Amino acid sequence: MFCHKQVVRIFFAGLLASFLFAQHSLAQGTFTLTAGTLTPAAVDPGSAASAVINLGGDSSVGSVSLTCAVTSSISTTAMPTCLVSPSAATPPATPSLTVTSLGATPAGQYTITVTAAASGSTPLTTTLFLNVVQAQQNYALTVTRAIDPGTVTAGGTAQAIVTITPLSGYSGAVTLSCLSISPTVVASPYCSFLSTTTPAQASVQVAAGTPATATMTISTYGTQQTTAELIPPRGFDFFWFGVPGLVLAGAGVTRRGKRKLLDLLGALTLAAMILLLPACGGISPTSNNTYGYITPKNTYVLTITGVDQNGVSPGTTGTAATVSLTVN
Repeated sequence: MFCHKQVVRIFFAGLLASFLFAQHSLAQGTFTLTAGTLTPAAVDPGSAASAVINLGGDSSVGSVSLTCAVTSSISTTAMPTCLVSPSAATPPATPSLTVTSLGATPAGQYTITVTAAASGSTPLTTTLFLNVVQAQQNYALTVTRAIDPGTVTAGGTAQAIVTITPLSGYSGAVTLSCLSISPTVVASPYCSFLSTTTPAQASVQVAAGTPATATMTISTYGTQQTTAELIPPRGFDFFWFGVPGLVLAGAGVTRRGKRKLLDLLGALTLAAMILLLPACGGISPTSNNTYGYITPKNTYVLTITGVDQNGVSPGTTGTAATVSLTVN
């Protein structure tokens, strides 16, 4: 049988064990770990996704370290990378997770495991999933320098800079053009493009991962003026000096001789008139318009497109590249 002192000792030993267990359980339950979904859930190779990490609980747990790891059944040396920022936090906190795929990351699903650990506590984990999709190689068009000047008179020109940004490792030679001009009128503005990186070429050479630029020139039709200037040909002055001499010479000749002189004077006059013909009406057009058309006053919107040697056109995401020009 137990004596009274033994009972008391057993009672206090059990009480102490219960207290220690309760403290241990409290330490384990002082923080929680959850995560939102990655946004976007699917990315192209070379793109990134992010999510919010929710670190809940009591601040008495102290600093909680946060790490992440990416795994997959796909065997590759181009595994996506992950980063939790900040790498340590005290609850409650909302660190961020960023997962970045590489340009050579194969298409497929990747598992991201986030681990939170605090001193004296059992580490907690949460899992997210990232899908890498092999997007079609493409390119995007943007106007990176606005059209200048924005307003021109009929017959004037303006310029802008267009940038071609390769997507998903695209490379090729892109020929730019104006897909549409609104409103549609007779003698509407027209555009032309010249590569900035290779000025000798109308098409723009685009290398993977490196944006390329082109100069866009917008021209309009203006008025055409003509001028005519009368320029006496060489030798014409000698004709006028010779006429009085012929008259004086004919003063003392016979009637038959005078007739011959008059015939000669008429022939010289006719020759002088023929010489004058090429000197009249030197026409010089002063504009790019040979038909008399003039671009009407209006504000025109020009939509830019492109195509490469394989028929690849700009990506459909986002808005089309456009510029506006006012003709006054």
